[in-house]
Amino acid sequence: QGGIALGARLRQMGVPAIVVDRGERPGDQWRGRYKSLCLHDPVWYDHLPYLPFPDNLPVFAPKDKIGDWLEMYTKVMEVPYWTRTTAESATFDEETKQWTVVVDRDGEKVTLTPKHLVMATGMSGKANIPNFPGMDVFRGEQHHSSQHPGPDAYVGKKVVVVGSNNSAHDICKA
Repeated sequence: QGGIALGARLRQMGVPAIVVDRGERPGDQWRGRYKSLCLHDPVWYDHLPYLPFPDNLPVFAPKDKIGDWLEMYTKVMEVPYWTRTTAESATFDEETKQWTVVVDRDGEKVTLTPKHLVMATGMSGKANIPNFPGMDVFRGEQHHSSQHPGPDAYVGKKVVVVGSNNSAHDICKA
């Protein structure tokens, strides 16, 4: 979301930029999460540059609506956006003051040489999984909220959710 917003801003400023995303479509980082995920701030806190969310969007908009909005926004704002692309390495040359970034773009290696590099991985870009004694021998299922499949598989089961932030509360509520 931050990368998309920055891509739109840079485009409006005439600064050449490419936003890369490993997903199939812009917004998939929202669509691929647990079923009950929604904005945890009122929608008006999360507007993107140039195009505010529509007035009829729910105050705490659900994940799929946000994903669809990000996809539409990327198209309307003409953000240069490469899907199915993963950054493999990035090195900075102090002498030339230039980055060398290697990406895998849908199976093809592409080398980019930008002057600036922004890693907009978001606060959920990498799972933070605590290590508790006994995890290695526990026979039950264990996963991070980013891999949570939704509540259906857990109906009638005993479950422990470790966490105190929004995702933990959402998962317990669903």
